[in-house]
Amino acid sequence: MMKKHKKIAIIGECMIELSGKPFAPQQQNFGGDSLNTAVYLSRLQPDVSVQYMTGLGVYQYSQSMQAAWRDEGIDTSLVTQDETKIPGLYAIAIDASGERTFSYWRNDSAARYMCEHSEFEQNIASLVDADLIYLSGISLAILPDSSKFKLLASLTNLKQAGVKIAVDSNYRPRLWQSPAHAQQWLDKLYQLSDIALVTGDDEDLLFGTQATQPTVIAKRLHDLGINQVVVKLGSDGAMWSHLGAQGMVAGNKVEQVVDTTAAGDSFNAGYLAAWCAEQSMADCCAWGNSLASQVIQHQGAVIATEHMQNLMTRMRIENDK
Repeated sequence: MMKKHKKIAIIGECMIELSGKPFAPQQQNFGGDSLNTAVYLSRLQPDVSVQYMTGLGVYQYSQSMQAAWRDEGIDTSLVTQDETKIPGLYAIAIDASGERTFSYWRNDSAARYMCEHSEFEQNIASLVDADLIYLSGISLAILPDSSKFKLLASLTNLKQAGVKIAVDSNYRPRLWQSPAHAQQWLDKLYQLSDIALVTGDDEDLLFGTQATQPTVIAKRLHDLGINQVVVKLGSDGAMWSHLGAQGMVAGNKVEQVVDTTAAGDSFNAGYLAAWCAEQSMADCCAWGNSLASQVIQHQGAVIATEHMQNLMTRMRIENDK
């Protein structure tokens, strides 16, 4: 059996999703980088308490989203509701190779103001007994700077209490005033982190190609105080780095890529699921690669559970070792 049932809290934003051709019949769903990770983690590790912390409205879309998350086994007790706000919205367009582009309507979303909600302080303080808090660069980027300060101050207190923090880079230029603005805030977040799950493409956008060799990325993040660093390299797999040791875990071969949406988010879920089972960093990366390779063979950010059954069975076996 697992050594301990763990509690992981995930902080971020979930939005209403539209997919399909513009001005044609479109499919409605919901998604967001942190929520995608929460769903996949909950499926792989149903005995782990997965809490999702965000802001929503009070009307039908917000109610339906929370109900769907609960059906996935996610604890929604940390979701704040604002009568004056609604969830953000995004639309996905996918090209013939499976690559996607996004259009967003989120500047006044409820999640953007979750740190200003009257329940924020008590909710974040309740995470003192969590094993790990996970968030991404997007979780931070959507917040006004005053809220960024408030969130980082709360995370500092939790870090001092022994809670571990994991961060996915997820750099989106349009959410920041400039690369320098993003670097300033992301470095503050990284300095609180125990695990960094970064993407080579994000680092390329943020720092330029001269700084994006995996070993260079790992050194920079280690210098900020992060113990475990993973650099995701798409189809090439992932590099892990910890305490002077490094290794590469090859990506899984995929015959046909249908939709790369949530590839990185699902990798993170696979990694954290294996982390909960106290596996090595290399094995955690292998789990991340396995789940991501399955997700990109289907359309949408969150694929149907039946496409994950083999992985879910394998994780139950790992937990029982």
